[in-house]
Amino acid sequence: MSQIIFIIGLQKSGTTLLNRLLLTQPNVANPFKLEGRDFWGDSPPFSPTAEPCGRIYQQYNGEHGHNLDSDDFLVSDQHLLLERIKVQNISRPIWINKNPYNSVRIPWLKKHFPESKIVAMIRNPLANVFSLLKKYTPHEHMGYPPENGWWGVKPKNWLQIQNQDKLVQSADQWLSVNQEILNQINQVDHLIRYDQLCEHPTETISKLIDVGTDEIQGLGTQESLTCNDQEYLTGSRLLSKNREYLNESSFNLDSQDETIEIHPLKNHQIEMIDLKCSSLWEVFTELIEG
Repeated sequence: MSQIIFIIGLQKSGTTLLNRLLLTQPNVANPFKLEGRDFWGDSPPFSPTAEPCGRIYQQYNGEHGHNLDSDDFLVSDQHLLLERIKVQNISRPIWINKNPYNSVRIPWLKKHFPESKIVAMIRNPLANVFSLLKKYTPHEHMGYPPENGWWGVKPKNWLQIQNQDKLVQSADQWLSVNQEILNQINQVDHLIRYDQLCEHPTETISKLIDVGTDEIQGLGTQESLTCNDQEYLTGSRLLSKNREYLNESSFNLDSQDETIEIHPLKNHQIEMIDLKCSSLWEVFTELIEG
């Protein structure tokens, strides 16, 4: 079987960017589209019913969110997933799957695929929460809208952290999902900060697929990529950078002259997010720099 790399991380943390960067390499494949929704059984989002993950989600009446523990492992589910891989006839030596839901399924994921690499993306909570907030404002090309006041991965305590104030809810979502990643950090093979990926894309990709930087293809002479971590201070348009990439087919997006459709965070909002999330962010930063 090919080497498997699973990309996890809360939505808007840079998982899509990392996925696209990896796919520039000729030895990397992504056989399961739409974050592997059909592969995992994560359909329909955000309350799946398909096999195997949707069945387990419904088994708990959705009260556990997308969380899966090692106790949820079934050999029959493993056989099902392996058969879905087999029929793809993957010829490249590395295949990848990016799925934010797997951020709260790490023990279950590793039990199914013990030889896989798990790569976790993390992002400054101020930037990540601001980007999540865009999903609660209807706009063209927004993709799936929130379902019953919720958008994105549901940690185990998702029912308790629902809030009319979606900025507060998004901050608590960031905290809960990333705390789960930290709780399972011994099973995470690589921890990557979004801003550092933007600053050193070639070095990051070479490390993940175990080749020298001179063997990396497809990134041209780009030494760094556009980092959008300051949007919470400047405001931005509502069109996500992922959607913009599809239009421009470029990793570097010039957004300096964009129309401001969502205003920057106010001081009291920044203080709220910092109060909730800064301690955990510091722990991740120390782990990476340590």
